[in-house]
Amino acid sequence: MKRLYFLFSIFSLVLIASSCGKDDNVGAIAKVEVKQGGVAQSGVTVYMFTEQTGPTTSFFKPFHSRKSVVTESDGIATFELQETFDLNTIDTQTTLYFGVFGQNDIILGNAAITIKKGETKTVTINI
Repeated sequence: MKRLYFLFSIFSLVLIASSCGKDDNVGAIAKVEVKQGGVAQSGVTVYMFTEQTGPTTSFFKPFHSRKSVVTESDGIATFELQETFDLNTIDTQTTLYFGVFGQNDIILGNAAITIKKGETKTVTINI
C-alpha cells in the first residue's frame, strides 16, 4: 500500500512539474515590422487593437490598446496571441490592428492583419 502511495505521489509531482513549462496557450503569432525609410527601427512601441478600437474609431489611441510590444533589434515586435483573450474564438478568423504613435498620440503608421488560430503572419508599418 505504501509503495502504491509513493508511486502515485511521484507521478503527481512529475505531472505538476511538466505542466509548469512554457505556456502552450498561444493561439497565433503576429509579427509587426517597423521601418523608417526602409530601415528597421528598434525600440519602437507597437500597439495592438481590435475592431472595436481600430483606426476607424475614436479609440485608436495607445490608452485603448489591448497589448503593446517593443520592437527588437531587427525592427520586429512579436505578439503571441492567446486564443481566449486575443482571438475571436467564435469566428474562424480575427482582424487585429497595429499602430505606432508619436507625441500627443499622433498616428505615425498603422496596419491590419486577419489571422486564424495556429497561424503566424507578418505585416510592416512604415513610419
